[in-house]
Amino acid sequence: MSEIRATTISDAAGTGPITLTGQSAAKAWVNYHMVLNTVGDSFNVSSVTDDGTGSFTTLFATQMANAYFLAASSNAFPRSGSAQNYSSGAYANATSGVAYARETSGGAAHDQNDYGPGLSVHGDLA
Repeated sequence: MSEIRATTISDAAGTGPITLTGQSAAKAWVNYHMVLNTVGDSFNVSSVTDDGTGSFTTLFATQMANAYFLAASSNAFPRSGSAQNYSSGAYANATSGVAYARETSGGAAHDQNDYGPGLSVHGDLA
């Protein structure tokens, strides 16, 4: 059995980390607080814009190769124990970013009041 242990994997020049372009790892992700308009943590995200109640747009630091990537969203429930069902999802994919919307089962736009909403983006980088 082989084992590889490393603390850092560098590019061929040894000047930085390897670039994930052909692998199937997430190419971008963000954890966002919709009420406070703050990012908890992210990868390959340059900014998040609050587009109004229940929606935000995430811009990528490195663009995607095309707009046919998968943007999977989380749909965490409030910690208050509310029985309300929510729907959420990404829409309006673009090479530069993706928009996200969240609403109640009745169709009303809804901001989640914790770091629950998140996006994970899979596809090829430009």
